[in-house]
Amino acid sequence: MKMEIPAVQLENISFQYDREPVLENVSFQVAVDDFIGMVGPNGGGKTTLLKIILGLIQPNAGSVKVFGQPPSKSRSQLGYVPQQINLDREFPISVIDVVLLGRLGQTPLFGRYRRIDREEAREALHQVDYLILKTAILARCQEDNGSAF
Repeated sequence: MKMEIPAVQLENISFQYDREPVLENVSFQVAVDDFIGMVGPNGGGKTTLLKIILGLIQPNAGSVKVFGQPPSKSRSQLGYVPQQINLDREFPISVIDVVLLGRLGQTPLFGRYRRIDREEAREALHQVDYLILKTAILARCQEDNGSAF
């Protein structure tokens, strides 16, 4: 039987802000295709732990592996939605533009998106039935407001 590399593996992680300990000797694994939930009080270290897994901050002690590699080498395989977003609703961006942002790590450093990037973005939208969702959302808004947005 082949052993599968864990999606996330933490061993004896400790972290402190200034001199205040937030995490002490945290160890766990998350298997590929598992879902987990983190619950705890405000200031309990949940967001700090996520930032360590994403490689946004470094632990004071311990090791972190994401798909068997340091987080900095696994970023293209991770997604993260912060709990608070400063969203400017007036900023002109379309759904396809947002999906294309997911291709940034695979595009030339400077330049436009390639044809393959646009095709991949359209395929991603197709996989989540975007047009069906868009039609349903527009219909619901018309029901609620009497007009489309």
